[in-house]
Amino acid sequence: MKTENERNENIIPEQFTGKTLDYKQSVDFTSTLQADDFFMKARLKLLDVNHWHHIAKGVSAVFSIVDEQGTQLSHRLVEKNDFIKIDIPGPGLPSSDGFDWVKVEDVVEEHFADLKRIALTLRPCPDPSHEGTDTAHFFKNIATSSIIIKQKETSVCLQYAGRNEVINMENESNLDKVRNFIIGLGAKMGASFPQWKALIDGLSQREE
Repeated sequence: MKTENERNENIIPEQFTGKTLDYKQSVDFTSTLQADDFFMKARLKLLDVNHWHHIAKGVSAVFSIVDEQGTQLSHRLVEKNDFIKIDIPGPGLPSSDGFDWVKVEDVVEEHFADLKRIALTLRPCPDPSHEGTDTAHFFKNIATSSIIIKQKETSVCLQYAGRNEVINMENESNLDKVRNFIIGLGAKMGASFPQWKALIDGLSQREE
Protein backbone atom coordinates (compact mmCIF):
# COMPACT_ATOMS: atom_id res chain seq x y z
CA MET A 1 0.00 0.00 0.00
CA LYS A 2 1.29 3.46 -0.90
CA THR A 3 2.13 5.89 1.88
CA GLU A 4 0.31 9.22 2.12
CA ASN A 5 3.43 11.06 0.86
CA GLU A 6 3.57 8.79 -2.19
CA ARG A 7 -0.11 9.47 -2.89
CA ASN A 8 0.49 13.23 -2.67
CA GLU A 9 3.38 12.96 -5.15
CA ASN A 10 0.95 11.42 -7.61
CA ILE A 11 -1.68 14.13 -7.21
CA ILE A 12 0.43 17.32 -6.91
CA PRO A 13 2.49 18.12 -10.04
CA GLU A 14 6.25 17.83 -9.64
CA GLN A 15 8.18 20.96 -8.68
CA PHE A 16 11.13 21.57 -11.01
CA THR A 17 11.56 25.34 -11.37
CA GLY A 18 10.40 28.67 -10.01
CA LYS A 19 8.52 29.27 -6.79
CA THR A 20 6.24 27.05 -4.71
CA LEU A 21 3.34 28.13 -2.55
CA ASP A 22 1.74 25.91 0.10
CA TYR A 23 -0.97 26.46 2.66
CA LYS A 24 -2.91 23.96 4.78
CA GLN A 25 -5.76 23.94 7.25
CA SER A 26 -7.19 21.00 9.17
CA VAL A 27 -10.56 20.58 10.84
CA ASP A 28 -11.10 17.91 13.50
CA PHE A 29 -14.37 16.35 14.58
CA THR A 30 -15.55 14.05 17.33
CA SER A 31 -17.00 11.46 14.96
CA THR A 32 -16.40 10.07 11.48
CA LEU A 33 -20.00 10.89 10.59
CA GLN A 34 -19.40 14.59 11.26
CA ALA A 35 -16.17 14.50 9.25
CA ASP A 36 -17.97 12.73 6.36
CA ASP A 37 -20.63 15.43 6.29
CA PHE A 38 -18.08 18.26 6.38
CA PHE A 39 -16.00 16.64 3.62
CA MET A 40 -18.99 16.35 1.29
CA LYS A 41 -20.03 19.97 1.86
CA ALA A 42 -16.45 21.22 1.35
CA ARG A 43 -16.21 19.12 -1.83
CA LEU A 44 -19.28 20.84 -3.30
CA LYS A 45 -17.92 24.27 -2.40
CA LEU A 46 -14.59 23.41 -4.06
CA LEU A 47 -16.31 22.41 -7.30
CA ASP A 48 -18.60 25.46 -7.22
CA VAL A 49 -15.89 27.68 -8.72
CA ASN A 50 -18.35 30.41 -9.74
CA HIS A 51 -18.89 31.18 -6.04
CA TRP A 52 -15.29 31.04 -4.82
CA HIS A 53 -15.29 34.83 -4.36
CA HIS A 54 -18.12 34.40 -1.83
CA ILE A 55 -16.22 31.65 0.01
CA ALA A 56 -12.98 33.65 0.18
CA LYS A 57 -13.55 36.47 2.64
CA GLY A 58 -12.23 39.96 1.90
CA VAL A 59 -10.77 41.13 -1.42
CA SER A 60 -10.88 38.23 -3.84
CA ALA A 61 -10.50 37.50 -7.51
CA VAL A 62 -13.74 36.52 -9.28
CA PHE A 63 -13.65 33.10 -10.96
CA SER A 64 -16.06 32.07 -13.74
CA ILE A 65 -16.41 28.66 -15.40
CA VAL A 66 -16.35 28.89 -19.22
CA ASP A 67 -16.58 26.19 -21.91
CA GLU A 68 -14.47 25.80 -25.07
CA GLN A 69 -16.84 28.07 -27.02
CA GLY A 70 -16.39 30.86 -24.50
CA THR A 71 -19.86 30.45 -22.99
CA GLN A 72 -20.03 31.20 -19.28
CA LEU A 73 -21.41 28.26 -17.29
CA SER A 74 -22.94 29.91 -14.27
CA HIS A 75 -25.20 27.10 -13.07
CA ARG A 76 -23.03 24.01 -12.80
CA LEU A 77 -20.00 22.65 -11.00
CA VAL A 78 -16.58 22.66 -12.60
CA GLU A 79 -15.40 19.71 -14.71
CA LYS A 80 -12.12 18.55 -16.21
CA ASN A 81 -11.17 20.56 -19.35
CA ASP A 82 -13.33 23.54 -18.40
CA PHE A 83 -11.76 26.97 -18.63
CA ILE A 84 -11.83 29.44 -15.75
CA LYS A 85 -11.82 33.17 -16.40
CA ILE A 86 -10.25 35.14 -13.55
CA ASP A 87 -10.80 38.80 -12.77
CA ILE A 88 -8.03 39.57 -10.31
CA PRO A 89 -7.82 42.73 -8.19
CA GLY A 90 -5.45 45.11 -9.97
CA PRO A 91 -4.55 45.69 -13.63
CA GLY A 92 -5.91 43.07 -16.03
CA LEU A 93 -4.18 41.42 -18.98
CA PRO A 94 -4.53 43.75 -22.02
CA SER A 95 -4.63 41.04 -24.70
CA SER A 96 -7.46 39.09 -23.05
CA ASP A 97 -9.83 41.92 -22.20
CA GLY A 98 -8.45 42.27 -18.69
CA PHE A 99 -8.77 38.64 -17.58
CA ASP A 100 -6.40 35.83 -16.67
CA TRP A 101 -7.25 32.28 -17.76
CA VAL A 102 -6.58 28.78 -16.46
CA LYS A 103 -7.73 25.38 -17.66
CA VAL A 104 -8.96 22.62 -15.38
CA GLU A 105 -6.23 20.07 -15.99
CA ASP A 106 -7.68 17.45 -13.70
CA VAL A 107 -10.37 16.67 -11.16
CA VAL A 108 -9.41 13.58 -9.18
CA GLU A 109 -11.58 11.83 -6.62
CA GLU A 110 -10.14 8.85 -4.78
CA HIS A 111 -11.31 6.55 -2.00
CA PHE A 112 -8.84 4.41 -0.10
CA ALA A 113 -9.47 2.19 2.91
CA ASP A 114 -8.05 4.86 5.24
CA LEU A 115 -8.52 8.05 3.22
CA LYS A 116 -10.77 9.83 0.73
CA ARG A 117 -9.94 12.98 -1.16
CA ILE A 118 -10.68 15.28 -4.06
CA ALA A 119 -8.10 17.34 -5.92
CA LEU A 120 -8.60 20.12 -8.47
CA THR A 121 -5.58 21.14 -10.58
CA LEU A 122 -5.50 24.32 -12.68
CA ARG A 123 -2.94 25.42 -15.28
CA PRO A 124 -2.51 28.79 -17.07
CA CYS A 125 -3.72 28.69 -20.67
CA PRO A 126 -4.56 30.89 -23.68
CA ASP A 127 -7.84 32.80 -23.74
CA PRO A 128 -10.23 30.35 -25.48
CA SER A 129 -12.37 33.20 -26.79
CA HIS A 130 -9.45 34.74 -28.72
CA GLU A 131 -7.23 33.50 -31.51
CA GLY A 132 -3.58 33.02 -30.66
CA THR A 133 -1.53 30.81 -28.40
CA ASP A 134 -0.14 33.27 -25.84
CA THR A 135 -0.73 32.18 -22.26
CA ALA A 136 -3.31 34.53 -20.77
CA HIS A 137 -1.88 34.58 -17.26
CA PHE A 138 0.90 36.27 -15.30
CA PHE A 139 2.56 32.87 -14.78
CA LYS A 140 3.84 30.59 -17.55
CA ASN A 141 1.80 27.49 -18.39
CA ILE A 142 4.31 25.31 -16.54
CA ALA A 143 2.74 26.63 -13.32
CA THR A 144 -0.05 24.74 -11.60
CA SER A 145 -2.46 25.37 -8.74
CA SER A 146 -3.81 22.34 -6.89
CA ILE A 147 -6.51 22.44 -4.23
CA ILE A 148 -6.92 19.24 -2.24
CA ILE A 149 -9.46 18.20 0.38
CA LYS A 150 -8.87 14.91 2.15
CA GLN A 151 -10.54 13.12 5.02
CA LYS A 152 -8.85 10.61 7.27
CA GLU A 153 -11.12 9.25 10.00
CA THR A 154 -12.31 12.27 12.04
CA SER A 155 -9.95 14.83 10.46
CA VAL A 156 -10.34 16.81 7.23
CA CYS A 157 -7.29 18.55 5.72
CA LEU A 158 -7.57 21.29 3.09
CA GLN A 159 -4.48 22.23 1.09
CA TYR A 160 -3.34 24.63 -1.62
CA ALA A 161 -0.21 23.68 -3.59
CA GLY A 162 1.24 26.08 -6.17
CA ARG A 163 4.07 24.66 -8.25
CA ASN A 164 6.57 25.98 -10.83
CA GLU A 165 5.49 29.60 -10.51
CA VAL A 166 7.50 31.48 -13.16
CA ILE A 167 6.54 34.95 -14.45
CA ASN A 168 5.18 34.85 -18.00
CA MET A 169 7.33 37.16 -20.15
CA GLU A 170 6.76 35.23 -23.39
CA ASN A 171 3.64 36.96 -24.75
CA GLU A 172 3.99 38.94 -27.97
CA SER A 173 2.42 42.09 -26.54
CA ASN A 174 4.80 44.40 -24.69
CA LEU A 175 1.86 45.64 -22.61
CA ASP A 176 1.24 42.03 -21.56
CA LYS A 177 4.88 41.65 -20.58
CA VAL A 178 4.88 44.78 -18.43
CA ARG A 179 1.61 43.84 -16.74
CA ASN A 180 2.68 40.22 -16.16
CA PHE A 181 6.00 41.35 -14.70
CA ILE A 182 4.26 43.66 -12.22
CA ILE A 183 1.54 41.20 -11.18
CA GLY A 184 3.79 38.13 -11.37
CA LEU A 185 6.52 39.76 -9.28
CA GLY A 186 3.95 40.71 -6.69
CA ALA A 187 2.62 37.13 -6.68
CA LYS A 188 6.12 35.69 -6.27
CA MET A 189 6.74 38.08 -3.38
CA GLY A 190 3.61 36.83 -1.64
CA ALA A 191 0.75 38.88 -3.06
CA SER A 192 -1.11 35.76 -4.26
CA PHE A 193 -0.87 34.08 -0.87
CA PRO A 194 -3.83 35.96 0.70
CA GLN A 195 -6.11 34.86 -2.18
CA TRP A 196 -5.42 31.15 -1.76
CA LYS A 197 -5.28 31.42 2.03
CA ALA A 198 -8.72 33.08 2.01
CA LEU A 199 -10.14 30.32 -0.20
CA ILE A 200 -8.74 27.51 1.95
CA ASP A 201 -9.86 29.28 5.13
CA GLY A 202 -13.33 29.73 3.62
CA LEU A 203 -13.55 26.08 2.64
CA SER A 204 -12.48 25.21 6.20
CA GLN A 205 -15.32 27.10 7.85
CA ARG A 206 -17.87 24.98 9.69
CA GLU A 207 -21.47 25.84 8.99
CA GLU A 208 -23.38 27.34 11.92
